[in-house]
Amino acid sequence: MRFWPMLPVLLLLSSVAVAQNAHGPDVAAGEKVYLANCMACHGMAADGNGPAAVSLNPRPTDFTTPAFWASRTAGQVKDTIKTGKPGTPMMPFAQLTDADLSNLVAYLVSKKKK
Repeated sequence: MRFWPMLPVLLLLSSVAVAQNAHGPDVAAGEKVYLANCMACHGMAADGNGPAAVSLNPRPTDFTTPAFWASRTAGQVKDTIKTGKPGTPMMPFAQLTDADLSNLVAYLVSKKKK
């Protein structure tokens, strides 16, 4: 029963956490995740032309094409990032949190050409 005095503080903190996530993924936070983990292969423009892309077979995915997004859901993209893609240079990024993945996918979607 020692936690009872702390209950209002705990409720306040949990409501703040919910409020921060209520607005959906954060594209700016996703850009930071992208730059730290993806840019070397997928490039600054997310078009598959990063500095390491020259030596990769198959080439990294171009996230800017509408065709890419027409054939995949955000959940499928998250799964591929988290687990990698066998038979390709795409390695797993299991260290990324669910929030990181949501933010990252939001950033990638923002790069899609209209």
